[in-house]
Formats: sequence, C-alpha cells, structure tokens
Amino acid sequence: MEQTSAIILAAGTSSRMGIAKQLLPLGDRPILAHVIDRVLAESFTEIIAVIGHEADTIQRAISVKDDRFRWVMNKDYGQGQGTSLKCGISQMNEHHSSVMVFLADLPFLSQETVHDIYILGNVMLQETDVPFVLQPSFQGTAGHPVFFGHVEAEWFQQIDGDQGAKVIMNQFSIRKRLSVEDQGILYDIDTPEGYEKAGRFYRQT
Repeated sequence: MEQTSAIILAAGTSSRMGIAKQLLPLGDRPILAHVIDRVLAESFTEIIAVIGHEADTIQRAISVKDDRFRWVMNKDYGQGQGTSLKCGISQMNEHHSSVMVFLADLPFLSQETVHDIYILGNVMLQETDVPFVLQPSFQGTAGHPVFFGHVEAEWFQQIDGDQGAKVIMNQFSIRKRLSVEDQGILYDIDTPEGYEKAGRFYRQT
C-alpha cells in the first residue's frame, strides 16, 4: 500500500445542534469516537483529527492510544469547514500524496465502506499517476469519506471559509464514484431532532 493519510474534520461549532455534537453519546461512546474507530481500523500511516470548538473538552473525553493518531488545532474553525480541511492538509506528512477525508458527524458509516474506498483508492494510486478523487455514493448521492489521490497540498489553500473541496475539484483529472449499500455515508447528525432519531436508529441496529 502507498502511504496514505487520514483527516477527520471535527472542529465545527455545531451551531444547529446547540452543543458540541462531537461529544454527544451514541450508545456508550461519543459520536466522534465512533468515527475515529472506523479510521483506526484501516492501515493509514497517519491519522489527523482537526479540532477547534471545545477542543480541550474533546481531547479529555476521547483517549486514543495509537501512535499514528494526533490532534491538530484549527484556530480559524469559526470561519467554516474549509479552514479545517486546509489545516489538516497542511499538517500532512510531506511525503504523502494521498489522503482520505472523514467527517466527525457520520457515526453510521460502515467499516466495509471505509475499507472498500481505502483499498480502491490505493489500487488507483498504482494504476494512474494523475490526480483523482474517489467517493462512495448511495442511491446516486455522493458522500464521505473522500479519497484524494496524487494531491498537491497547495491546491487546498485555495479553499476559503465553508466551501469545502468543491472549489478545487477541477484540478483532479479523474473523479470516480463507488456505489455502496451504506446510507451511513450520508447520515450526518446536525440537529437535536436528528440526534434523537440517530439514537433510535442506533438502538435498533
């Protein structure tokens, strides 16, 4: 396998939730801990969790005993998710040319999907030397995590505020989707009503 970084975007203010959703319990663990578990299970050579809002509380609440993992602080987190992506990319190992980006509020993402995107991304790294983007899709809708292959870190510095990576997508020669039977790639938790629904769903599954 190529050396591939993982970045978890977990710095948001959870404005619609009213409290830090990263730490809301789902079962016996915080939402963010479920996402971290999915990432730790794959063979990433480094794992960066970008935090900002309630950063100290998050680090106290979630203990990660894995040498590949580290917390990174985004001081500009209030300006939007794009700043967290830029921050994470800037902290990547300079020898890594591929990265898989996760969102902190997708706790129902299946391990199978994470593994399939990781493996296919690494296959594509061997098959082509041009930049590419790989995303899972559920019933025609693209979701996360997103695998960026053969990236140049400076491209991501074009991102501003809450734009996300869409602003730089034209820099990638190949954009591929992998169809999955996993609604978890889209199941984010943004509101108290959404959290209550997620709790019921978790108990059922």
